[in-house]
Amino acid sequence: MKKAITATMEDYLETIAQLCAENAVARVRDIARRLEVSTASVVGALRTLKSCGLVEQERYGYIRLTAEGIAVANAVVRRHEILRCFLQDVLGLEPALAAADACRLEHAVSAQTMTKLRDIAEFLTAAAHKDLDWPREFRDFCRMRRRSRRI
Repeated sequence: MKKAITATMEDYLETIAQLCAENAVARVRDIARRLEVSTASVVGALRTLKSCGLVEQERYGYIRLTAEGIAVANAVVRRHEILRCFLQDVLGLEPALAAADACRLEHAVSAQTMTKLRDIAEFLTAAAHKDLDWPREFRDFCRMRRRSRRI
C-alpha cells in the first residue's frame, strides 16, 4: 500500500516540477529558497518523497521527479490552475489573492468538487453566454448583498 502524500509533500513536488521546468533539475537550496524553508526541511521531505518513489536524487546533487512524481505534480498543478482561474476569473478576486488561496485549497478539495468548479467556470465563460456580462452582474449582486446585510 502506497503512503499517503500530504499537502506539504504535494507542495514540494509542485516546486520541484517548477524548478525542473525552469532549470532541467532542482537543487536542495533552490527548493528551500522557493518554499522559504530550511535545507534540513528539504532533506527530510526528499527522504519521504524518495521512499514513496516520487523523486530521484544524485548523492548531494540534482533532484528529478520520477514518472509517478511527475504525474502527482501535474495533478497538483492542474488543481491549482483550476482553482486559481475560478477564484480570479469567476469570483473576481485579485490575482495574488486567487493564487494564494488556490495554494491552500488545492490540497483539500475533492476530485468531484474540482470537476464541478472547472465545469461552472467553463460554462460561465462559454461563448453561449457572450450576451450576458455575468462578471458585472455578479459584482453588482455581491454589492447589493453586502448593502442589504448592513441594514
